[in-house]
Amino acid sequence: MSEDTSRSVAAEILVEADSFHDFGGWILDSQFESKMGSSYLMAHGLGRPVANAQTAFTVPMDGNYTVWVRTKDWVPEHHPGRFKVLIDGKPLEGEFGASGRDWSWEHGGEVTLSAGKASLTLQDLTGFSGRCDAIYLTTNGRVPPNTPNEEMRAWRKRLKGLPEEPVVEGDFDVVVIGGGVSGCAAALTAARLDQKVALIQD
Repeated sequence: MSEDTSRSVAAEILVEADSFHDFGGWILDSQFESKMGSSYLMAHGLGRPVANAQTAFTVPMDGNYTVWVRTKDWVPEHHPGRFKVLIDGKPLEGEFGASGRDWSWEHGGEVTLSAGKASLTLQDLTGFSGRCDAIYLTTNGRVPPNTPNEEMRAWRKRLKGLPEEPVVEGDFDVVVIGGGVSGCAAALTAARLDQKVALIQD
């Protein structure tokens, strides 16, 4: 979750669903990560609406923001995974996850926000696997890139404040992938044997 805070240009805020501080009853799913470059939240309640997912984000400047919500209508004939998005407790226009389309940005209308903190809530309506990838707010009216390609990856990195190229951290004797019990034990053991260790965890 990040924003362009320059007041000489339009404000942009990207809140990726996997950055929510409280998933509620939603679960994190990574099955489209290779395609989209991110994981997403899914409301898998077996037919019963799950508890709300919630987070807060920083609004860099006062203004009228256009809101876009990236979702997937996984059964277009029936729209089972519908949900609402609330900003500061107020629901956006319409229901999301009923567009009849694969992963795409759905227009959520306009909101007026003041600089400072704002809250964001995902409210499941069905319990039938509603899916949310990200929420984008902007004062310039731009439609965010939808095709999972280099343009989208560069756009996401810019809004998340990530460098275009990975930061070089030097050489390591041992690289452990995964910070579970086994990974932590392996990293600690290698470090106690005077090895320079990198532990990589998502």
